[in-house]
Amino acid sequence: MNTFFNSLDIHNFRGFDRLQISGLTKLNVFIGANNVGKTSILEALFMLCGLSDPLIATKINRQRSISFDSVDSVKYLFHNLNLTTSPVLKAQMEDGSFRRVSLSPKMDTDLADITSNNPFLSPKISELTYRFDIEDGEGYRYSNFLYTDNEGKKKVTGTNFYNMVINTLYTKEEKNDDTTSQFASLVKLGGKQWVIDAIHEFDPRIESIEALPDGLYLKLTGCRELLPICMSGDGVRHMVSILSLMASEDINVFAIDEIDNGMHYSAHKLMWKTILKFIQQRNIQVFITTHNMDCLLGLLNTMEEFTEFRSMANVYNISKTKANGFQSYRYSYNELKEAIEREIEIRK
Repeated sequence: MNTFFNSLDIHNFRGFDRLQISGLTKLNVFIGANNVGKTSILEALFMLCGLSDPLIATKINRQRSISFDSVDSVKYLFHNLNLTTSPVLKAQMEDGSFRRVSLSPKMDTDLADITSNNPFLSPKISELTYRFDIEDGEGYRYSNFLYTDNEGKKKVTGTNFYNMVINTLYTKEEKNDDTTSQFASLVKLGGKQWVIDAIHEFDPRIESIEALPDGLYLKLTGCRELLPICMSGDGVRHMVSILSLMASEDINVFAIDEIDNGMHYSAHKLMWKTILKFIQQRNIQVFITTHNMDCLLGLLNTMEEFTEFRSMANVYNISKTKANGFQSYRYSYNELKEAIEREIEIRK
């Protein structure tokens, strides 16, 4: 099973009526104006990775603190809450195969009533048909059904179940409060030193990191006691969290929303260097969102210094245009360098 994405095609999903993204590579950084839909791109990729899991449609809502038990909560995946147009997500993989997911609702109200202009009518989804298929020359198609039972709980049924899940980790860093257990898991796997070596470059005084019952602690040069990690600032905690997640899981795809939260601009170059090295070592694909120009400068500076990284990363500006709707503009190393040197605003 091929696990690397080459392109992504989104229809009627979240805020997008349609968006096409091509030329995906090992590290993919999405930028754009606020509320343009950068997070929705990560969610679409996450759904395509969890292709055969019908509950994935409700799992991504939890990242936005939407955790309703009923199937009706999936209505927020439909473009403009229009339940008459089905969301369709399609991706071409590195080997030329395609993965596709589509959602079709069954309502507790007649479809004719849904399309009426009755302002007092609020139709609900009682059942969701979750279709997924692979096109690889032979091809297959499966359907599962997500429905609400008489007690209002989500249930799954289907005649065909097939496992086509790509091991994926999707995190919103500001909501990741489980760093201690993640680091502890990494210790069990023997990967502790890799994180310590990377963090040592952030702050040479850090000699070690310890996971204790009440949290993470740092051993600093010249300090007699271990210090809580919160004493070192958000930047170090942020990087320990990211690195622990990346190294402690057997993953193929890693998605991080708003990676620059809590980081000082001076740490961005080292952050990108560490992530790109990890991508190189583990052969994984990473998708990241940011709106921070210092973060982009850090990426550019990293690629300038380490030429082997230049072919590994692309930046994609997601923009809503008046004439052509949502568009994706890809910046390779040379294009990113030219845009930044000419002070072209590429984040809007």
